[in-house]
Amino acid sequence: MNVWRLAGDLSHLASFFFLINRLRQKRTAQGLSLKTQELYLLVFLTRYLDLFTNFHSVYNTLMKVIYIAGACGRRREKEWGEAAA
Repeated sequence: MNVWRLAGDLSHLASFFFLINRLRQKRTAQGLSLKTQELYLLVFLTRYLDLFTNFHSVYNTLMKVIYIAGACGRRREKEWGEAAA
């Protein structure tokens, strides 16, 4: 496995958890665009369409699912933050 890909994947995952944690702690989504989060979700869904047709490895499949779930989670947390404000 490529060490640079692993480092990139782990830093990307860390950013998901950091952002969701910050939204929960601050209880506000000020400064975070819902449209941007929806576009991220759209990008990941279209980028990883091969998830249903090609199998490369367990790691690759798991990371794709986590990216899509993370984008869904950020969008949900953003909506929750706007509703609470």
